[in-house]
Amino acid sequence: MTALRLITERLESQSVARMDYTIPGELTIDEWRRRRRPSSTGSDGCDHLHESTSRYDHETKRLTFLLVCPVCRTERVVDSIHYEPQFTPHEPPQPGGATIHQLPVRRSARPLRRAA
Repeated sequence: MTALRLITERLESQSVARMDYTIPGELTIDEWRRRRRPSSTGSDGCDHLHESTSRYDHETKRLTFLLVCPVCRTERVVDSIHYEPQFTPHEPPQPGGATIHQLPVRRSARPLRRAA
């Protein structure tokens, strides 16, 4: 797949299309949203708060971002990207490991006046 095609697909998946809806007067926004959702159970069909998490697949080198419902135990993939962690070890700056620095002391620009 060419780079241009990958970029085009990524932009299309992230695009926002304007959609006009009219909410019937007898419904609240939450009731209207529930009616529009698919009837299947899961993160699209439940009203629970969802937690975000990520998973890394070492074989395919893919990092997947998910929304997980802790009650229904359903998952919905938000995005998946190619990711390969790289670690370059280096020598510590000093043989002792951590470096301790003294914090600067703030001194008042003017001497304090005392009440008589």
